[in-house]
Amino acid sequence: MTDQTIEPSLQKKFDQLEEKLAYLEMSNVELNDEIFRQQQDIDSLTKPIVHCLSVLKHCRIVTAEGDLQQGEKPPHY
Repeated sequence: MTDQTIEPSLQKKFDQLEEKLAYLEMSNVELNDEIFRQQQDIDSLTKPIVHCLSVLKHCRIVTAEGDLQQGEKPPHY
């Protein structure tokens, strides 16, 4: 079946569907690109936070060890 044997109204509907499909495919690519970009942003923001938490944990451990080495009792004793 060629374009010449299709009724003009059906051809018009077919063309409209092709146009909508092309738009949806383009939108899908744009959304995927945006999701990828946002994930990169999230990763770049998460790394420093994880590092800060690691440093804070280390500081707490060092501080607790220092208090125990000095023989001081915790304030609740």
